[in-house]
Amino acid sequence: MAIIAVGSINTDLVVRVESFPIPGETVYGDEFATYAGGKGANQAAAAARLNGKVKMIGAVGDDVNSSERLADLKDAGVDISPVMIRSQSPGGVALIQVDASGQNQIVIVPGANGTVSPDDIRHELPDLLSAGDLVLLQFELPFETVKQSLEQCRSQGARSIVNTAPYVTGTADLLSLIDILVVNEIEAGQLLGIKPVSLDQAEDAARDLLARGPEVVFVTLGGDGAVICDADSCEHIPAPDVDVVDTTGAGDATVGAFAMALDEGQDVAAAARIAVMTGSFAVQRPGAQPSQPTRSELDAFVAKHS
Repeated sequence: MAIIAVGSINTDLVVRVESFPIPGETVYGDEFATYAGGKGANQAAAAARLNGKVKMIGAVGDDVNSSERLADLKDAGVDISPVMIRSQSPGGVALIQVDASGQNQIVIVPGANGTVSPDDIRHELPDLLSAGDLVLLQFELPFETVKQSLEQCRSQGARSIVNTAPYVTGTADLLSLIDILVVNEIEAGQLLGIKPVSLDQAEDAARDLLARGPEVVFVTLGGDGAVICDADSCEHIPAPDVDVVDTTGAGDATVGAFAMALDEGQDVAAAARIAVMTGSFAVQRPGAQPSQPTRSELDAFVAKHS
């Protein structure tokens, strides 16, 4: 089996601030850095760094930033041969502020990501897919492109892992096409039409989402860990106590690790435990892709916190 990530490839422009500015306010930043990002690329890189076999479908421009992002993915071990280069569009960019507590505010300019069409998926995805493969999807590509990817998975016997981030209107209508759903506490509430769910509410929310189509629902809860549910059981997986430096990309590290573990043959609960550990590791370092552990780093971290 293999993992195919269908998603965004961005350059992250990150500034660290003591606190986020309010509208009309100017504040000084402490640091500025440029990192590899994009939810699709982040998840692909996370799985590949942990020795997963990963291919990436997406689009970049022919600008310098795009060339660097492809090099970053290749260095992480991702097969970038399916990535499309768009001469008419620059690569995607994310403008990110990170405050003193490690929380972030993000603005995305899609660039070439917004050009990935359903027709591209019809042309590119079938030749890459085999029955049993895992397809990673998020919503930094156009909605109809994600929908076409899900339909392609169903028609070819592949399993979809969908992270509904960023949340977009209409996502709930796709639940019947999704095999494995990954949401944080905010996205779970958005799909159900309620406020963000707490740890005490997460199991009920996951069961409600299961009833709408997915076979597995994985609700990530930041420092409270995660809840993983399938038709047979639900389990709360606590997160280790760590010093948070930057939460940017931690959710993507979690999803990528989850896909890697499933592709290795782990059951969903075991895969979720590996995923929570990976996300906890990632928040301790700055940047999305730079914060992701290698397999040896993750093994050492798990041993320390077991």
